Amino acid sequence: MAEYRRLPTITQLRHLVALADHRHFGRAAAACFVTQSSLSASIKELEKVFGRILAERTKRHVMVTPMGASAARRARAILTQVEDLVDLVQAGNTPLGGELRLGVIPTIAPFLLPRILPTIRRAHPGLGLYLGEAQSADLVDGCAK
Repeated sequence: MAEYRRLPTITQLRHLVALADHRHFGRAAAACFVTQSSLSASIKELEKVFGRILAERTKRHVMVTPMGASAARRARAILTQVEDLVDLVQAGNTPLGGELRLGVIPTIAPFLLPRILPTIRRAHPGLGLYLGEAQSADLVDGCAK
């Protein structure tokens, strides 16, 4: 049977990144729109999850430990990936959101694309449009992939 392992929450990771950025509990809390005591409790709970001290505290200073700095860098990358995931999933809520790959043959691409692309961009700003120009047979083969 697999052992249950506690994992950090997204909120705790946000709090760690804010603390590493601001190096001050009050300013980090303000940046996260929480109270200082909430942020402090969140960091303490995160330290329990990791089993490591992430920030050394004195009455006047906060110093993020080397492990805390490493964890904050990783947390920042994870938060970016989570935001990308949300954007990807939410793009499906809009018509022509997300990505569209369009292949066009060379004989019509220079005439058709300059006329339609500005209209498509204005109508669907969230659309990631990837264009390719190739011969018909290559475009058909590309559809099968």
